[in-house]
Amino acid sequence: MSFNVTGLTDYVDEQAMKLIVESVAGGQLSKYAQIQPDVKGPTTINILDTDVELQDDGCSRSADGTTTLSQRTITPNALAVHEDLCMSDLAAKYTQTMLKQGVTNEKEEIPFAELYFGLKIAKIQKQIEILDWTGTAGAGSYAGLMAQHTAVVDVASPTAGIQTASIIIESLSFLAQSMDEDIADADDIKIFLGMDLFLMYQRAIADGNYFHYVVDGQPGNELPLVGFPQVTVVGTVGLSGLNSAVVGDPVAYLTRASNIVIGVDLPDEEANDYRAWYDPNDRIFKTTFAFRRGINWAFPAEACKLKIS
Repeated sequence: MSFNVTGLTDYVDEQAMKLIVESVAGGQLSKYAQIQPDVKGPTTINILDTDVELQDDGCSRSADGTTTLSQRTITPNALAVHEDLCMSDLAAKYTQTMLKQGVTNEKEEIPFAELYFGLKIAKIQKQIEILDWTGTAGAGSYAGLMAQHTAVVDVASPTAGIQTASIIIESLSFLAQSMDEDIADADDIKIFLGMDLFLMYQRAIADGNYFHYVVDGQPGNELPLVGFPQVTVVGTVGLSGLNSAVVGDPVAYLTRASNIVIGVDLPDEEANDYRAWYDPNDRIFKTTFAFRRGINWAFPAEACKLKIS
């Protein structure tokens, strides 16, 4: 004789299950660029430039040269993310064990709040990173760097694209060789490219046995450019997917990090100034993440973009 258990479903200990938070490639550009706070509307980047005219010295002087004050404008957008959460939706699932006792009490807070807010902020920052690069200009939309790059110098790839590990070092080196000579000795020169191309570059370093370019074997989104120790290759989700773009589209940008200016009302506003509350009128827990942000190049002519040839 034995137990007949065909009428029972297999046991799953759902109460012991942990909530698994998916990995999110958060925004990175803010840690490189210049941050200009207290930006509530169109705000200028104030630029000073001067030229030098050398002369033969003598007993007289003849003034020559020009000092120029100019401006570029950051036009910020006020952006928001709203979500309403009804905790009753959790009562019929394994998540019921996480809820507070009492029908009213259970609705007043998110039982896994730390995981929720951490993941929500990371995903918002990822979307900001994408907007910072590929946001479309126009009324009511966020103008990213690609929408404002008309004055950025074009550099045609020396090969038909850079979509393989065997030619990516050659292409990025060609881009670095094309940089404005006035910034060649700067200490913050970056090549920004999609994470897909960054992983390809990482593979090219391994294939070429350039292991001395890997810093302490630590994972991350930065590596020195082979042959150009003053240039750092930076992977960003904001440019991911562009390596398969049509001929003539940019796939990577070289610039001084300080040449990118991000205007914000409050630094890290999307992560530090959100609102979360229980509304007893409709018995819903509500969250709002609101922030103001804009971006532009300070000196577009000092940047260059690599385009598929």
